[in-house]
Amino acid sequence: MNLIERPQGLCYTIPMKRFALSVACAFILFGSAAATRAYILPAEQILSFLIDQLGSGRTLIVIQKTVVYDPRVEGGIQEFEETLYYEFPDRFRSEVTAPGLEQVRVVNPDGAILVMNGKIVGETENGFDHFKDLLLYRKTDLLVDRLSRSGVDLEVVSLGRFKDKIVYVIGACYPEESAPQVWVDKNTFRPVRFLLQRGEGEGAPLKDIQYTDYRSLDKGKSYPGRILFLEDDTLVRMQVLETFKINPELSGQLFDVAYLREAYERLAPTQPTPLPGSEPGEVKKSIEDFKKIFE
Repeated sequence: MNLIERPQGLCYTIPMKRFALSVACAFILFGSAAATRAYILPAEQILSFLIDQLGSGRTLIVIQKTVVYDPRVEGGIQEFEETLYYEFPDRFRSEVTAPGLEQVRVVNPDGAILVMNGKIVGETENGFDHFKDLLLYRKTDLLVDRLSRSGVDLEVVSLGRFKDKIVYVIGACYPEESAPQVWVDKNTFRPVRFLLQRGEGEGAPLKDIQYTDYRSLDKGKSYPGRILFLEDDTLVRMQVLETFKINPELSGQLFDVAYLREAYERLAPTQPTPLPGSEPGEVKKSIEDFKKIFE
């Protein structure tokens, strides 16, 4: 199913350190009216407005339902309760509870860690883990750095269309979708789409994150009511906001990657940790299946 309209749009390369001089030259050479019609905001300014629009705050808890569409699981669909903890501007924790499995994922400036059933199974972020980047990093320099490390070319900005909205496309000349890019609503400055690099290997699917149905959390604060995860235009996961808490007191230990590295052992591939009433082989298969679902 094709979710995106793709007419041609304007595209500019705007070196972030020189955009003010470029605009001044445009006014001098072509006149203010022509320059105004042609001018597209630079990526850094768009991202600054994006952060302002999401609102200020110290912490946020989001309780959501995560729905996974996967033919590899029984019935083709699974639902999980997931709790997200944000400590702005750069700390994040996710907790997922499912039958027989518990997952904790933490990201902070020191790195990332994934713990399943009390064992460390990963220390990197992959693919759809980056859905939180546009919602977490509440300082422009942090968000610029995070997107640059994800491969987004912040010197390329264009105008495009997402459904019925005019959007800024950061990282590509619309409608080109081969490069990592961020789409931002031109009127509200809310993020609406984040395209990530394809995975390794020929034929790897395009990972597409879409933010929709924004809800007001409090005066001046908003959060997407639904986050959709697609691979080559096929919906594979959806997060649905259920409840939230603004500025709760959170222990710093929740976001302490170093503490988790000390507190938990790494999972040995040949020695899966059994659960009460489960055979080791069953547990290993459950963990592998669960990891596939959240890749």
